[in-house]
Amino acid sequence: MGVSLVTGKENNPISVKDARERILKSIKPINKTEKIDIKDSLNRILSKSIKAKRTQPAFNTSAMDGYATKKKYLKVIPKFLDIIGETKAGDKNKFKLRKDQAVRVYTGSFLPEGCDKVILQENCVRNEDKVQVKEMNTENFIRKKGEDFFQNDPCLLKSSIMNFGNIALAGAMNYKLIEVYRKPRIGIIANGNELFEPGNKNQQVKQPASTKPSIMSSINAWGGEAVDLGIAKDTLNSLKSKLKKGLSCDMIVTIGGASVGDYDLVYKSLKEMNFKLNFWKIKMKPGKPLMFGYLKNKPIIGLPGNPVSSMVCAQLFLKESIYKLQNHNYSENIFDFRIGKDLPKNNWRESYLRGYISKNTNDQIVVMPITNQDSSSISSYAKADLLIIREPNARKIKKNSLVKAIILN
Repeated sequence: MGVSLVTGKENNPISVKDARERILKSIKPINKTEKIDIKDSLNRILSKSIKAKRTQPAFNTSAMDGYATKKKYLKVIPKFLDIIGETKAGDKNKFKLRKDQAVRVYTGSFLPEGCDKVILQENCVRNEDKVQVKEMNTENFIRKKGEDFFQNDPCLLKSSIMNFGNIALAGAMNYKLIEVYRKPRIGIIANGNELFEPGNKNQQVKQPASTKPSIMSSINAWGGEAVDLGIAKDTLNSLKSKLKKGLSCDMIVTIGGASVGDYDLVYKSLKEMNFKLNFWKIKMKPGKPLMFGYLKNKPIIGLPGNPVSSMVCAQLFLKESIYKLQNHNYSENIFDFRIGKDLPKNNWRESYLRGYISKNTNDQIVVMPITNQDSSSISSYAKADLLIIREPNARKIKKNSLVKAIILN
């Protein structure tokens, strides 16, 4: 066994909270922006607030198919009304209601001025130009002008994530182009002589670099642009060559090589390139060998080599970092669930157990830890719906107790 090069404060394991705070404090937002079509804006971050260019709906509209009239004409039921015309969705309303009159309307139709009631078509019987109202529905089924938003309302604020709903909202506000922060370019390096690219000829003594495409996909989903820098061999020249290419990116992520071993290649390579290392270990399971450092304003995160450790650390640390580069302060949503079985006492490390959502015998939602919690078990991570959080030295808990969890995917 060789002598480790990793010494000093950076080698002392720190808490998950401390690691997160150190990373986020060191990362500086890019602040460069671009205009893009809203159809291409999924998971991008707005660089400035935008106001509605129109009112939604622009007029009072019908919420159902039926007949628009006034309540005062319906004091006695059943009631016959004269149909003076119809208005379809998108048609300009040209009717004015008089006593005992109605207009045939459809969902989204503009309503006649003064209309305060839409009678459902199933509550009516039509005979040519007359309609008999047989039953009075309690709801009015009217969408008021501006019920959704008014022109100049600031509906989408700076630093909002453009999710599916926000994309639809921007379209309803009459925007085709929006201004967003530029995608941060994240260079990805997998480390190890034992790795080969997935899809190459099967090599039984080696392993496909399966974590790399998963991390790259995650980066793209979080608004970044993953840059594949390939697989570095276990030599200083190979690793330093990949790291130098990564300096053209906004952040570098290494997979593997964060564990302290015989050669300390990642550590030595970073030191020779004048990277400043902030920490190298955290009090977490899975994911103890997590590394963070930087060269000037260029951050580097070293993920563990074990696949599950790497993907869990990406979820907890890399995700927030990528959003921070885009000027968005992201924090994971943590939910309370009832646990479906007893859990033993936890050790000194904060633990994240893979789990799935199920139902107990009373048809109540519970979470169950997956049996295989080994950090090399990719299939168990693929089956996981969430990560169950166990605080350091947490006491054993009984079935049906509340636990905290982070939803995956």
